[in-house]
Amino acid sequence: MKRFWQALGLVLIALFAGPGTGFAAPVDVPALGAAGPHAVGLRRVELTEPDRFALSEWAGAGPIPRGPRRLPLEIWYPAAPGQSAKSPAAVYVFPALSPGDSPARYSGRATREATPVRGMKFPLVVLSHGYRNWPSLFSHLAEHLASHGYVVAVIEHGDPPEQGERSPLLSFAAVVASRSADQRFVLDELARRPPAGLEALYDGGNAALLGYSMGGFGALATLGAGYDPASALAKAMPADLIGPFLEGGIAQSKGPPANVRALVAFAPWGGAPPLRAWRPEALARITVPALLVAGDQDDVSGYAEGVRWIFDSMTGSGRHLLVYQSARHNLPVDPVPDPLAQRFDYIERFGEPVWRRDRMLAINAHFVTAFLNAGLKGDGSAAAFMAVPVPVAAQGSWSLAAGVNAGAILATPTDPASAGYWPGFQRRWAIGLELHHRKPPG
Repeated sequence: MKRFWQALGLVLIALFAGPGTGFAAPVDVPALGAAGPHAVGLRRVELTEPDRFALSEWAGAGPIPRGPRRLPLEIWYPAAPGQSAKSPAAVYVFPALSPGDSPARYSGRATREATPVRGMKFPLVVLSHGYRNWPSLFSHLAEHLASHGYVVAVIEHGDPPEQGERSPLLSFAAVVASRSADQRFVLDELARRPPAGLEALYDGGNAALLGYSMGGFGALATLGAGYDPASALAKAMPADLIGPFLEGGIAQSKGPPANVRALVAFAPWGGAPPLRAWRPEALARITVPALLVAGDQDDVSGYAEGVRWIFDSMTGSGRHLLVYQSARHNLPVDPVPDPLAQRFDYIERFGEPVWRRDRMLAINAHFVTAFLNAGLKGDGSAAAFMAVPVPVAAQGSWSLAAGVNAGAILATPTDPASAGYWPGFQRRWAIGLELHHRKPPG
């Protein structure tokens, strides 16, 4: 377990002496939720698929026009040290969602166009956002992973706006039809033709796919779960749009991208009736290791008949399910910045009624880092964080002598007192969490 203690030491160094971040790390951050050792760079690139359905130009009747599909990416990456002192931090824009509102801006820890780290090659992470989201809404997680040695490309899907009587349905249809296609194209293109200046920085053959909500919906299809042709969702979609992604469709017949070795899905949509998108047999075709993250009060994707049903049906995958008790749907997104934070309509759309946002982001960062380090980097010390002694954290044990306080010490499997508690968490502080694990077949 020497590597386990070395990893904890590096984390504590990063927590107290590491690079600054746009979001102050809470004092109750779990072990891998603190910033990593790398400075972070940020670059915007654009990929173009020459011939796709141009859904934003379709009125809902007649032939669907075709044209180029432009997909901007925001790419966070490990950068050479010392540049943040010379250049200002990246400024992220939180768009105004209501007429008359002004966008809000906040700073991150990344430096735009920073020189990448040289002499090191990192795994690739592609992140696909939820319906009508945008890349910088996930800046905390993207910056965190880049600081821990990942190149993180977040797709800007450009979901059509909801306007007019028929537009909401058309907007949603465009998302259903495009998420998996966008993901496949980006994964293939980044592996085949890395952006200029990043060619030596990442290994496109060692990739993970992350998806939130509709991004998770698409990711499940991308990794092998074709949609059910008999489902109400499939029947409501134009055949030209949904056909390639149905069980047995052209896209599904190609198989999942060979370079994807791990899946993380935050609150994936599509499991709950009446619009359940898959049969259990389709979800069982996913074979890559997976981490699903859910709130057990999710009122968008559903929990028992939604995300939990998806998890239980993915019998071909070795998988984990991280559950936030009493949480709803908005699990991985950045906090609403001031002054929009004083508006309930913004908080309702992006916030959580029970969980502290900084706490939730730190826990997400901890488990996603542990899962990816174990799966993409072969880090046994990170795998130890996924091997919790009890699935419901509140049932964990950490014995202390009378009058003794554990303070900020983190639980470790090698400490007899804390071996019964979730590793990497402070005593009593993993409350409200569950982590379920199912082994792969065979």
